[in-house]
Amino acid sequence: MSPLYKYTAFGSNGKEVKGSLESDSVRAAREKLRTQGLKPTKIDEVVSKKSFSTKDITIKRAKKINTIQLAVMTRQLATLLGAGMPLVDSMRALSEQLDTPFLKQVMGNVRERVTEGAAFNVALEAQGDTFPKLYIRMIKSGEASGTLDMVLTRLADMLEGQAMLNRKIISAITYPVLMLFLCLGVIILLLAYVVPQISVIFKERGKALPFITEVIINISDLIRGYWWLMGIIIFFLLIIFQRYIKTTEGRYKLDKLIVTMPIFGHIFLKVATSRLATNLGTMLKSGIELLTALSISKNILSNTYLEETIKTASEGVEQGKSLSMLLSQSQKFPKILIHMTAIGEQTGSLDEMLIRVGKNMETEVEAIVAGLTSLLEPILIIFLAFIVGGILAAVMLPMLEVTSIGK
Repeated sequence: MSPLYKYTAFGSNGKEVKGSLESDSVRAAREKLRTQGLKPTKIDEVVSKKSFSTKDITIKRAKKINTIQLAVMTRQLATLLGAGMPLVDSMRALSEQLDTPFLKQVMGNVRERVTEGAAFNVALEAQGDTFPKLYIRMIKSGEASGTLDMVLTRLADMLEGQAMLNRKIISAITYPVLMLFLCLGVIILLLAYVVPQISVIFKERGKALPFITEVIINISDLIRGYWWLMGIIIFFLLIIFQRYIKTTEGRYKLDKLIVTMPIFGHIFLKVATSRLATNLGTMLKSGIELLTALSISKNILSNTYLEETIKTASEGVEQGKSLSMLLSQSQKFPKILIHMTAIGEQTGSLDEMLIRVGKNMETEVEAIVAGLTSLLEPILIIFLAFIVGGILAAVMLPMLEVTSIGK
């Protein structure tokens, strides 16, 4: 939050006006008043206990706005600009609609810099990592071409599409994941509490037990007696794994596994392709050069295995080679991306073709996830029934035998 200043000034009608405003400096406050048609005679800073320190602002600027919030803000700003409202007034109106203190502070900082004469993209970039690089580059392109409202609309469409796809994927896998945890919970409950109580009866009888029953009882004893040791082992394995994937080699191998593993790797690759094609096409449509767009898109994938291909493709395009040929040589992306890219290069409509690929991939991902979810539900139920039924059968059959002998 900028410092608060009290001022005394004369309006255009010659009357004295008193008030307060937020600004970065006395000079900036004076310039702001002059743009409002006021002639300041006195400006004093107000010391407030509630004001944020520079450290607080730096910490908050390190935060990132999530995709949904950014999409909503972008859509609102595009609507205001499209209605003919100036940028500063649009941002002021947008700030008044925001409920989150962090967002209000960020947009207030951006508005202050724009008021002082900074370009919108420069003001956004000054907020650290709050806004994605792609977002700032597209804003810069929109300002340069005088189509900022159109670029903001494209950005809003793109962000909303990504947020919707992520939401659908999360909602689709939530139930199977909950079922899986339920399966594990039931199995642990049976092995840790039910089986030990029944095994006491078998030990008292001293009767030989079936092999599978002995295995179940031994597993139960292992869990009850050494659960703490297993917890420690798992904890250290997780630490080792976490440190390994932070290395360049470990991250690359993990990213490659994520994309190439059966079934789920296919889904991840399509999601990455959709994100790459949509972002790349949107940037090209907004006037950003292909090399710059590729450089930015490389960081969007969040996968070093695929980023390697985009980096190589960027170097090849710089040498005058075809993007579709370079993508084909990598053999990492779906063929539809390569074919549509080739058509776009031949017809001069690469941006449109890439956006089509992105939408097509989104549709395919939604269909695959929906089908996989409907298939996983019965599989997990059958798995739970098989495991639980097997444990109960291994324990209850000898129990029934002991009971029948007793009679």
